[in-house]
Amino acid sequence: MALDKKAIEILAVNAVKNSIVTSEYLDQFIAENDKEPSWDGFIYIYGDKSKKKSNLKGRMPVQVKGTECEDHSKSKISFSMSTVDLRNYLYDGGCILFVVYIGNNGLTNKIYYAELTPIKLRQLLTEAKEQGTKAVSLKEFPNDNNKKATIFLNCLQNCQKQASFIEGRLLTLEELEKQGLLENLVIPISGVGIKDPQMALIKNEVYIYAKIKGSSIPQPLDMIPEDVCTQQTIDETITIGDKQFYTEYRVIKTANEVTWCFGNSFTMKFYDKGKTCKINYKNSDKIRVMAKDLDFMLEYLASGYFMINNIKIPFDYSGMDSSNFDIEEEKEHLNFAKKIVKVLDMLGCSEDIDINDMKDEDWRNLNRLIIAFLDKKPVKGLRDDLPPVICLKVGKLRFAVCLKKCEEKGTYEMYDFFKTYIPVAFKDKNNSEKMLPISQFSILHKKDLLTMNNIDFDVLLPSFQKPEHHYETYNRANWFLLELLNACDKSEGLRKEKILKTAVAFSNWISEAPDEELDYQVKILNKLQTVKRCREFNIDEITILYNLVESTNTREDCIVGAYLLLGSQQAAEIHFAKLTEEEQKNFKEFPIYHFWKTDAES
Repeated sequence: MALDKKAIEILAVNAVKNSIVTSEYLDQFIAENDKEPSWDGFIYIYGDKSKKKSNLKGRMPVQVKGTECEDHSKSKISFSMSTVDLRNYLYDGGCILFVVYIGNNGLTNKIYYAELTPIKLRQLLTEAKEQGTKAVSLKEFPNDNNKKATIFLNCLQNCQKQASFIEGRLLTLEELEKQGLLENLVIPISGVGIKDPQMALIKNEVYIYAKIKGSSIPQPLDMIPEDVCTQQTIDETITIGDKQFYTEYRVIKTANEVTWCFGNSFTMKFYDKGKTCKINYKNSDKIRVMAKDLDFMLEYLASGYFMINNIKIPFDYSGMDSSNFDIEEEKEHLNFAKKIVKVLDMLGCSEDIDINDMKDEDWRNLNRLIIAFLDKKPVKGLRDDLPPVICLKVGKLRFAVCLKKCEEKGTYEMYDFFKTYIPVAFKDKNNSEKMLPISQFSILHKKDLLTMNNIDFDVLLPSFQKPEHHYETYNRANWFLLELLNACDKSEGLRKEKILKTAVAFSNWISEAPDEELDYQVKILNKLQTVKRCREFNIDEITILYNLVESTNTREDCIVGAYLLLGSQQAAEIHFAKLTEEEQKNFKEFPIYHFWKTDAES
């Protein structure tokens, strides 16, 4: 027989009271047949087991709802609440809602709860719009007393932190960052008997607070993280036999599982508090990654274990579906991947190859590199009219190689352009029968410096310094410096560092050139614009620039450049206007134009 409404209410309240009364940190003051508009009472929260008034942390308003239901198997439920009640909870600073399923004619029950903090209530009311009711999601209330206390402590803490933000618009994370107001983010968690802070963060409801510049009160973000997980990098060596594969691994924790990640391809997932393990391996699309991770996987299968420091981790054959993992086929994949890695290393290329970027011609070029550099054999099947230096494309990578033609048509010996000497010379303008030697790297331009993946920056300057000195030696080096600076401004990361370092070396050497071989003004500007890309000017360098602009012998375009380096945009614009249209066009191509400030930058 169905229970009447009053009986259900009494049974629900009693169920919550009985659950709370067992906690050493909580006291309940919940009334039956309570006539308050939206509340049924309070739960008092203490800082220790004494429950003295002096250790009272605070109290949380509670609302208890009961409903008859025989299905107590669910871990989560949804319950429809009046938006009037939700709004009352909001303006009161928050509430904990209990919904109790009553079954078996009142003999059994299951308690569910929801932490209704101001932020959550704001979201619920926003979603409800003009509707009179809103479905609220609830979770099963734990039996563990420490977990009960943690729920109330955590909810109380968040309600107190959010009390000042019941009304008004909250700035988003993007807005805080854009306005430069964000100092840091904080995710607080309070509780009882917390031994693993990470799991406490995962298992409990959390909110993100922004520490704002000039404010002592953290602002809650109008967002509630769902399915929180934590990630930790463990610095421990992973070995099989005498071979070391990794120096670290990652541990990812969620509410239901713990995952160990080795490299980018291999994971071990633990369920049921570590009783169940599932192994997963998927080859990476990156060749270098595959060569390392697949080697580990095959060794793990062959050995039946790996070591984390001195702890042996046996292979759980029942935990892996190997139906799609053909060992012999994977050995071939590994062998090929290792060949590719070896070739990349021989070419001085630290970048990786993504299989997704590879087309048929890219694979053919990659095989040509393997034949030339690993097998030390001539490459066949090429056009018979190729120049002595070409760019070989492999996916997104570019390799400068030099070719030596063989007798067989379309067959060449192939060498690394940056490790092979090629004599390059031009005709002396003063003596048509004389050839003047220059660096083979004079042919490189900004695009090459930005895209070549086998470029060896350490050989560039010596190559310009080595040939017999002549009237064009410094001039050609100076033009190459300009290419370096232009490339520097378009590059980033490690390549930018290498280009800038090389530019500094070139500018230092060129600055020593005799004035009759290279104009003094040019030397000064190119030296100092290189410096400016590294650091602020010192007083001596600033003085040199002012002397340059004040000299009556200084070219107009050099005055423009000097003012740009000094940060005097208006003065630079005045003198730029004095240049011819052709001179202005040429000036904009020089790397010193990088320091020209637009209206938005001024």
